[in-house]
Amino acid sequence: MDRYKLADVFISYDESTLFWTDGKKVFFRGYEIKGADIESFEHFPGAWAKDKKGCYLVSTKLRGADPLTFSVLNYTYAKDRSNVWTIGGRVEEADAETFEICDDGKKSLGLQFEKSDKGEMIRYECIVPYGFAKDKNNVYYYDYQGKTKIVRKADATRFTSLNDSYFGYDEKNVFCGAAVIPKADPATWKKLRDKYYYSRDGNKVYYFNRLIKEADAETFEVVAIPNISGSPPQYAKDKNHHYNNDLICPKEKFEIDVNKDIRRNEKLEELWKVSKPL
Repeated sequence: MDRYKLADVFISYDESTLFWTDGKKVFFRGYEIKGADIESFEHFPGAWAKDKKGCYLVSTKLRGADPLTFSVLNYTYAKDRSNVWTIGGRVEEADAETFEICDDGKKSLGLQFEKSDKGEMIRYECIVPYGFAKDKNNVYYYDYQGKTKIVRKADATRFTSLNDSYFGYDEKNVFCGAAVIPKADPATWKKLRDKYYYSRDGNKVYYFNRLIKEADAETFEVVAIPNISGSPPQYAKDKNHHYNNDLICPKEKFEIDVNKDIRRNEKLEELWKVSKPL
């Protein structure tokens, strides 16, 4: 994992400056990290940091963490010789010795635009922690809210993540986060398009972990529209229906919504042209 030294100024949209110092104290954003050692302090992608005296999650010192064996695995997971953590706190059930990540542990919220202090429009990618991990006993899932979840029916020895923040499978089940996709056949299941949440197996179509009962699997297709910021709007159709997410949508409204999102993206593309990369 990349590691950074303390910045001397905080810039809200620049991840490398989330931890910073005024020369006397260490801060995460606007919060002081009491007792932190400026000279040995270093931080990592996401909200992890350590110095010679301790390990930190945002502005909080991790109780019992060992700086000598502390390792940041990805945006979502970190561990030392005895413990495993996510942004949601310590993963009580995890076995640190056999714990390993299954993907890169991050989800992109797409391009964001901010004005700098100089009045320039800056574009950057907003990343949040999401992802799967496993140890000898369990598969785990974290989705940037609440506690880390155990994927109860997953076989840790056979589990594979699609590295898309949501989907994974083993020999018996397909998973969307910690939930089983009902009756999905891992042998024939597939996502229909990158960055979209539609999938199918032999004769069933799903949106996230929900079966779209009315969908015709043979003619079902994602309606992709240009999108440069966040997850793309979720549109699809088959020979019988049009869909917005997993809901049937009248054709007239469907076309209005699609055109509205196309126009929205065109405005974002104009921002792209006048903005500068971080």
